[in-house]
Amino acid sequence: MTLRSLILLAAIASGLPACVPIIATGAAVGVSATLDRRSYGVQIEDSTIETKAASAISAKLGPEARVSVTSYNRVILLTGEVPTEAAKAEAERQVATIPNGFRGIHNELTVGARASFSQQSTDAFTTSAIKSRLVEMKEVSSVQVKVVTETGTAYLMGIVSPREQEVATYVATTTSGVRKVVRLFEVMSPEQIKQIDILQSSSAANSASKAP
Repeated sequence: MTLRSLILLAAIASGLPACVPIIATGAAVGVSATLDRRSYGVQIEDSTIETKAASAISAKLGPEARVSVTSYNRVILLTGEVPTEAAKAEAERQVATIPNGFRGIHNELTVGARASFSQQSTDAFTTSAIKSRLVEMKEVSSVQVKVVTETGTAYLMGIVSPREQEVATYVATTTSGVRKVVRLFEVMSPEQIKQIDILQSSSAANSASKAP
């Protein structure tokens, strides 16, 4: 099996669970949590928001809709396809029912036919390719940039400096398979980013020292 096939299968397994039309793209926690600029608590909140939003949308819209829910720092991105404009609006209304939830919604749902499995597979591979190129660039940690690709459009989320935003944008724009890049970053000054990184490093060190 080729490297491309292995990467593709891994990407599909993590982002395209079989027979589940509403996808919660869960915030990763674990080793990467110590490098994330979100607090551990916010990472858990993001994961919870995704699960609750996906469940609410699935219950309301059913299998005709293919909606992917991504939450980063309590800002929600909806991507995928729904059959009607009414369904698109309803998906957003369902997200709004989540208690104690989010700070904003980007409703990027497309009204139209569901993307083919081939297209979904290509998008999953494109997301993996962008993340891999970020690692190669070494100017932006791939942990700091959340990438979601839908029918060739790459959505970028994260808490970044102006320089990191430009580097991540360049990487996504020049990655094969990307037709368009939508930036949904929270951009902060280098000084603010430095303070966040120091705080997160200190928090991680304290947690490690308390571990048995």
